[in-house]
Amino acid sequence: MHLPIPLMGRALVSDGRVLEVSLEKASCLSCGLVSHVNQLSGDRARNVYSEDYALASAAPSSDQYRAQGYADVLTQLVPPARTVLEIGCGSGALLRELEGRWPEASLLGVDPALPEGLTQNRRIRFERVFFETYAAGRPLDLIFAVNVIEHVSSPTTFFTRAAGLLSSDGQLAIVCPASHPPNLELVFHDHLHTFTSDAFAMAARSTGFAVTTHLDRVERLGDFQFVLFRRSGTRTMEAWQGSREEAVSLSASRTGYLKAWCNMEETLLSRTAPTSRTVLFGAGQMAALLRAYAPRLWDQVGLLIVDDISEAWKFDKPVSTYSDSKRSLLGAAVVVATAPSLQAQLANRLASDGLTAVRFDDIILC
Repeated sequence: MHLPIPLMGRALVSDGRVLEVSLEKASCLSCGLVSHVNQLSGDRARNVYSEDYALASAAPSSDQYRAQGYADVLTQLVPPARTVLEIGCGSGALLRELEGRWPEASLLGVDPALPEGLTQNRRIRFERVFFETYAAGRPLDLIFAVNVIEHVSSPTTFFTRAAGLLSSDGQLAIVCPASHPPNLELVFHDHLHTFTSDAFAMAARSTGFAVTTHLDRVERLGDFQFVLFRRSGTRTMEAWQGSREEAVSLSASRTGYLKAWCNMEETLLSRTAPTSRTVLFGAGQMAALLRAYAPRLWDQVGLLIVDDISEAWKFDKPVSTYSDSKRSLLGAAVVVATAPSLQAQLANRLASDGLTAVRFDDIILC
């Protein structure tokens, strides 16, 4: 089932870049998997993660906070392992967290857009390489990937490659965006797939894995799911008996969610129209989404305000701290450019300072 296109000719990459292509995705009515209508080749998908891909260094404090949360989840749900590989290690923050929590582990991180100057030592190493071309020196006890599988052009190749690198009792752990309810991950161009539990089970069966743990949502992480696989040695392509009713319902929910994004620009333009000046509170992922899918609104934004300027992504707008700017914002429309779950709290804060907050968490819920 083809899904609505948020804005023709524009699509966002997860590090904030805007591509001059349309975001065309479809939702499978059998297993619920979301994929691009026109599948990207391996080369086109890899080109996204060149040295220009800057997500790992965009907001250092937030990156460290997320690493602590992921480390909490991994250490709670996965037994300590001696040889560990992280696929798509980014800044290396998560491996450094695990270095202290798994003192007997030998840790390796691979990433094609590895930042320069990462510190290595006897126990933790980094390699700038795509996972598909990485050659392990010995069988691995644990492979894990956080927010990677949704970027992979061929999930089957990914799982097959992981199975070939693991020891006979090795495990594969995956953290990735939740599939239900529909959320922001659907509107990123480089999220090539959105996995449901049925889709993961099918991938496991066809590549010699078995799902041993699947949490649809991890409370500590928000809109993310956790899946743990163990090598089973048995591959089967038997027909999957998933619930078509659930897949159809999920596709309908996704359609409604993306229709809201189709209407986002007009909604926010109408809500900011009574004022003569528009600013955004936020200079991260949500600001990037508005820049991509509400460009007319973005054009009228004169300032981005944040609490911590070191966390601001690099945009084509001036940035100021809220403490320095709030006295000058009287009469302006302050669009709350944060995750929907945080908008009510921030709007109350702005209102207490006498400012006009513009929210959109009534139409974009996650």
